Formats: sequence, structure tokens, C-alpha cells
Amino acid sequence: MKNLKIFTLSLVLIILIVGAFGCKQTATKTQKVLRVGTSADYPPFEYVNTETNDFVGFDLDLMRLLASKMGYGKTEIVNMDFDTIIPSLGTDKIDVASACITITDDRLKVADAVPYLQTGQSIIVMKESNFEPKSLKDLSGKKVGVQKGTTGEETLDKGIEAKEALNVDVRRYTSVILGMMDLQNGAIDAMIIDTPVANLYSTDYKYKTTVELVSETAGLFVKKGNTKLLDSLKKALEEVKGTKDWNNLMMKYFGAAK
Repeated sequence: MKNLKIFTLSLVLIILIVGAFGCKQTATKTQKVLRVGTSADYPPFEYVNTETNDFVGFDLDLMRLLASKMGYGKTEIVNMDFDTIIPSLGTDKIDVASACITITDDRLKVADAVPYLQTGQSIIVMKESNFEPKSLKDLSGKKVGVQKGTTGEETLDKGIEAKEALNVDVRRYTSVILGMMDLQNGAIDAMIIDTPVANLYSTDYKYKTTVELVSETAGLFVKKGNTKLLDSLKKALEEVKGTKDWNNLMMKYFGAAK
């Protein structure tokens, strides 16, 4: 009888342990994960915290906030070259593209977008430089850096095609950081990058913004035709924009609420 009681008690404990383990496994398996594609070389929008090695920045903090409101239990950041982000939506490698990506007609042919921030393309040079270009024409005969796949690259290419700028030596980088290093080392004369990023470099580092060439709107992109995710993203953004959380992110990364 005693042995029977011991066996019964042991069986109950085993069932409880297996049951608890099973619940944990089920919860893990059913946890919704939002995969966000980015290019983490673009402070203050997306970059790597050198102390923690975490992916941070306005875009990524915003996406974590939106994902939570959309019912996702986890946000997975997928770091890649900028010009591969939009194509990765089409191959289902990521769910959302978030990297200060300008909304353009060409991109809207292959992906859908939710507008979230006004940006632009600006020319940036070294602070001590006597070269202060105020237009594409002023870039004639100069070495100018752009990031591959960006509207900064597109703006310069179109200007060259329209003969607004002549004999430009265009240097195309997979990372903005590589371009900024070449600018600092004197390998190029100027870079064309997003206005908020140019302003950050001009404020915190030894660079200066000389002119904004065009005004643009940045968007969060999803795979073409994924209306369920698009609508969910749009609804979450509407709930967040203008709130204390939004303003805190703006102050943290841009120094002002917009």
C-alpha cells in the first residue's frame, strides 16, 4: 500500500512537470514574432549600441512600440544592406522594412507603405571645408558619396542625367558610415544623405549641412498586397503618433518633438 501511494504521488508529479513544460513550449511556439528589416548604420534612425550591441534608434524603438500594439510578443531585427531591404519583403525574409526609407513610385510598385515622418536629402561636407555647395550644379567636378539604393543616390543620378551636375565622380557605398569616413579622410568632397541624419552629424560631429536638395516622406513598408499587416501597422501608428511615447522618442533621437 505504501509503495502504491509513493507510485501514485510520483506519477502525479511527473504529470504536473510534463504539463507545465508542455504549456511553456506551447506559449513559446505560438508567440508572434515581427521581423523588421533595417540597415543599422544610420543614426539616429537605426544603429548598434556599442556598449550593449543592441539594435537601437528612432525607427527600431518605434517598431518595437508598434509591434506591441499590434499584438506581437517579440520584435526580431534583421540587419542587412540598405538596397536589399525592400526586395527582402518580396521573398518573405522580413515582415516590415524600417530604415528611413523614402516613399517613391518605384518602391510602391513592389511594396506598400505607411508614411510616418517628413525627411529630405541634404548635402553634407566637413565643417572646416571652404567648399559649401548650395545646389547639384555646385557638385560638378567633385567626388560625391551616396548610399546605394537611396533617394540620395537617385537625386544625384537624375541631376547628372539632366546635366545639372557635370563630371561628378560618384562614390557608392553600402553603408553611410563608410562614406562619412571617406569624407572625414578627404577621399570625397561631399555626401548626400537624409536631412535628419545630416543634421545630427552637423550637430554632434565635425560636419556641416550646406543645403537640402529635396523634401521627402519616409515610410514603413510591407509586402505588396499584405493588407492585413498594412492596416494593422497603420492603426498602431495612428494610436502612437502625437502621444507621450512618440514625443519621448522624438526628443530622445532628434532633440525635439514633432
